[in-house]
Amino acid sequence: MQSQLVCNGCRTVLLYPRGAPNVRCAVCNTVTPVQPAGLEMDQIICGCCHTLLMYTRGATSVRCLCCHTVNLTTPVANQVATVRCGSCQMTLMYPYGAPSVKCAVCQYITNVGSIPQSPTQTVVVENPMSFDGSGKLVSNVVVGVTTEKK
Repeated sequence: MQSQLVCNGCRTVLLYPRGAPNVRCAVCNTVTPVQPAGLEMDQIICGCCHTLLMYTRGATSVRCLCCHTVNLTTPVANQVATVRCGSCQMTLMYPYGAPSVKCAVCQYITNVGSIPQSPTQTVVVENPMSFDGSGKLVSNVVVGVTTEKK
């Protein structure tokens, strides 16, 4: 079974086999230590703005930092994908395994395998808050864009 973490160097999402103590990034060669068990990360696509959100596995919900929507992290919520509408180019979400998806905006039916997905994704990582040198509570958030490597 695989887990994932964010590279300490280039912020790329890395997949690794469970039990590995460290992971070397294939993009920047940075070695990132694996967090203790129970702090593995998972991801979900925001139901409102379609941003890819990462959260600590086991959380029941995650708030999107872009649009502030609270997304439930039930197993069904994680089994979605996105595709651009073949007519109006609106980003559409659909359950994995669906052969097609109908656009709610223009009513066009897009075959899932016929339109390539966007080559970039926005990634938002929200870590637990911490205290700065003066004792103020600060947010630990990273926003980045990843590209698919073919």
